[in-house]
Amino acid sequence: MTTEKAILVDTTKCTACRACQVACKEWNENPAEKTTNRGSYENPPSLSSYTWMRILFNEEYKNDKMTWLFTKHQCMHCNEAACVEVCPPNATVHEELKCPDGAVLKRVKTDAKKCIGCNYCRVACPFDVPGYNQKEKGIMRCTLCFDRVTNGVEKFDIPACVKACAPGTLSFGNRDELIATAEARAAELKKAGYDKASVYGKNELEGLHYIYVLTDKPSAYGLPEDPSVPTSVKVWKALTQPYGLVAAAGLVVALAVNGVINARNRGLEAKYKLEE
Repeated sequence: MTTEKAILVDTTKCTACRACQVACKEWNENPAEKTTNRGSYENPPSLSSYTWMRILFNEEYKNDKMTWLFTKHQCMHCNEAACVEVCPPNATVHEELKCPDGAVLKRVKTDAKKCIGCNYCRVACPFDVPGYNQKEKGIMRCTLCFDRVTNGVEKFDIPACVKACAPGTLSFGNRDELIATAEARAAELKKAGYDKASVYGKNELEGLHYIYVLTDKPSAYGLPEDPSVPTSVKVWKALTQPYGLVAAAGLVVALAVNGVINARNRGLEAKYKLEE
C-alpha cells in the first residue's frame, strides 16, 4: 500500500495569526487583493485565483458568550474530487508525485492549457474552493507545495503554511500517522469535556489530504457535515468522457447539470463575489 502525505490541522491550537496565509502568498508569489472591512477579522472574504488559503473566523455563541472556531480553508485534495469528476475537458486531474522518503504526494491540479473556464468545478466543489484566473486562463488552488516537498532540499521539505505555523497547529507527514495522531488528540479532548471532538477528513470523500481535529460539529467550522459528489456530476462525467472537448464545446449536457446545481451556484454568488 502506497504511503500518502497529508497535512494535519489541530484547530484547538490555532490562534488565527494567519502566518500561514502570508507564507502561502509569499511562496507562490501571489499578489495581495484589495478588500474592505466587513465587520469581521476574517479577510479576505473568499478564496480566489490569487488567494489559495485563508483562515475562517467562525463565531460560536454558548451561554451568551462568543468564542472563535478557526478553520484553515483551502483545497482539500479529495480522493473523490467533484472538480475532477465534473471537468469537461479533463483539465482537472489527480497527480501523484514521489517524495524523497518514498511516500506519495497526491494532489488535485488543473492544466491551464486544457481549462475552458466553465467554472463547473467551483459550483460542484462542496468546499467552495477553485478560483478561475482570467489572466492565466486556468483554475488556481493550493498545490500542497509540491515544489517544496518533492525536491529533496531539507529546508523546503514541508509546505510553506506548515513551516510558518508558530503554535503547532499544522503538521505535515504520512497520512496514516497523522490520522493516528488526530484520533489520539480527539480522544484526549473528549476526556477533557469536549464531547463533540472528532477527526474530519479520514473517510470523507474517500479521504482528504487535509485532516482536522475539531471540538464541535463540522458545520460549526464552516465544513460540510457529509460532503459528497452529486450523482448528477458523476452522470455528467460519464456522458462527456467519450467525447472530450467536442462535448465540452457543445455544453449540451452541461445545461442539465447546471440546472441541478443552479441553486448552489446562486448561493455561492450571494456569499462571495465571484471574480470577473
